[in-house]
Amino acid sequence: MPKIISMTGMHTNSTYLPGILFRDDQAYYHAHVPALDITGYGITKEEAKASLLLTLKIYFDRLMKERGLIKDMESHGWMIGPHHVVPPDLLKSGLGGLEKCIESGSGVYQIGCRIKWPEGGLFG
Repeated sequence: MPKIISMTGMHTNSTYLPGILFRDDQAYYHAHVPALDITGYGITKEEAKASLLLTLKIYFDRLMKERGLIKDMESHGWMIGPHHVVPPDLLKSGLGGLEKCIESGSGVYQIGCRIKWPEGGLFG
């Protein structure tokens, strides 16, 4: 079965997804993964991150069942081949109104998650 290859070329079955966490002008936190354009929201940082994890789980579960995961990921700029999965460049992922958030003085924090791919799940 094919293995996922990380951007460093090391064989792995997971991919690291960088994300951002920020507070909007309504005092809600947003935890966002630009590579998939998925966001979780909450009154606290922890609630926003928990919401993001739940949303990611629903996203992957639904699209794996519908066999639409590869097509959707490619539409977000992912490179997917028979033996590799590479997320899009963070700067090309579309960060929406993040510039306004930074200009307003709101704190922006780096977050991330590691997606563990099922053995042969994307290609098998």
